Amino acid sequence: MTSARNITLRQGLDQFYKENTEYLSHNKKGISTEARSFFESHDVAHVLFGCDLTLFGEGSVKIWTIFGTTLGFWKHIKGYKEVDALELSRDFSFTHIVNNIFKFLLSIPVLIIRAKRMHKPWSWTGYESYLDTPIAEIREEFNIHVL
Repeated sequence: MTSARNITLRQGLDQFYKENTEYLSHNKKGISTEARSFFESHDVAHVLFGCDLTLFGEGSVKIWTIFGTTLGFWKHIKGYKEVDALELSRDFSFTHIVNNIFKFLLSIPVLIIRAKRMHKPWSWTGYESYLDTPIAEIREEFNIHVL
């Protein structure tokens, strides 16, 4: 993902979609409006918190979402009930899992601390007003320090 210094959230999201089209199965037709909205906010979180689509990145964005947004744990779980989460998951190779799982597990405390140190939680559904704001400015406003 390109550096967030000079790009807006909208540009970062566009870039995220271009780079990850083959992995974003939630963009398929046939999912509910609620599920689509949930995953649009999830994609914004990927961009804002600097998380890629590796197993490490997916785990990290979940920690950021639970502890650093207005969504929280239970609404996060409910969001995944709207769609078949197994259908959305990528087939990671054994090597990929080994290379990412321990890195992720060791990073959980750091992610929680960083999320708790944010000035305010990121609004899960109210991000539209930030779409044309540079990502670096948003991160500064919320005190977001990506890994």
